[in-house]
Amino acid sequence: MFTFSLLLAAFATRCAFAAPNLVKRLTDTQVLQFALNLEYLESTFYSRGLSQFNETDFENAGFDSSVRERFVQISEHEAIHVKLLQSVLGSDAPEPCNYTFPVTDPVSFVTISFALESAGESAYLGALSVLQNKTTVTTAGTILAVEARQASYVSSSILNSTAWNGPFDTPLSTSAVFSLASQFIDACPSTNPSLIVTPLPILSLSPTNVTVNDTVSVSVSTKQDFSPSNITIVDDTFIAPTTDGSGPFYLAFFHGSQVSFAPLNADNSTTIPDGLAGVVYTALVSSNATAPSPDTTLSGLYVLNIPVPPSADNSSN
Repeated sequence: MFTFSLLLAAFATRCAFAAPNLVKRLTDTQVLQFALNLEYLESTFYSRGLSQFNETDFENAGFDSSVRERFVQISEHEAIHVKLLQSVLGSDAPEPCNYTFPVTDPVSFVTISFALESAGESAYLGALSVLQNKTTVTTAGTILAVEARQASYVSSSILNSTAWNGPFDTPLSTSAVFSLASQFIDACPSTNPSLIVTPLPILSLSPTNVTVNDTVSVSVSTKQDFSPSNITIVDDTFIAPTTDGSGPFYLAFFHGSQVSFAPLNADNSTTIPDGLAGVVYTALVSSNATAPSPDTTLSGLYVLNIPVPPSADNSSN
């Protein structure tokens, strides 16, 4: 059985998931290269999924007849984003990687679509604090807005949930986004530029569909190599101080501009805290005293989509 003391012994590097401080060393070119890698992933996901399922498949899965056509439009958006970033980067543009998506039916396709659109929005939001060139900021902002609209459409019109999470959304660093995207990447061309990220253990929660006050079991992959083959990783974090691995441990929940914590029990379970709604990112951490930092973050991200009641008060997000 996995123990979290093994995790601490195995990994010396940590990653800050809020966007700002540690990623300021990135150049605009490096940020756009990372963005293009994400757009490649999204574009491939949609083109592959739409070739796999026709309109009848979506209808048989319980979706409206218009849903597949909307995804065709989203797919076209992502393809245009790819072409734009390729044009801006020119000879500095990376090539697409090889991807595997756990899509077995239209329902799983929609679920992964929402996760990708939400992560894409948070990725561009985090990038805005790093980019220096005003024209590049505007370009990223225009894509950010579309990613947000697409996530809202999937959430509200297809999943029958709310179109927003609250008054604020959550910016993510490159390492945070990579911890989500890398699960779909098999290998990349060896000639691609290095990614300025830290590979982190994969966090899993069970059950997957949860709401506040639910109890979940927490597990973290002990696999040593978290990066796909042929991706050159350049660590963008500090080295954590030595720890004896004795705990305690917590799940940190990133929602809007806030972070909430839930202590991990001896059986590796915890309870989803009150006050969370919409898209919430969570990671395993070793302290609840301050906001998660490179010294305290122990895993990659896991995405939760927590139902938002009509009367929910999100004013504190």
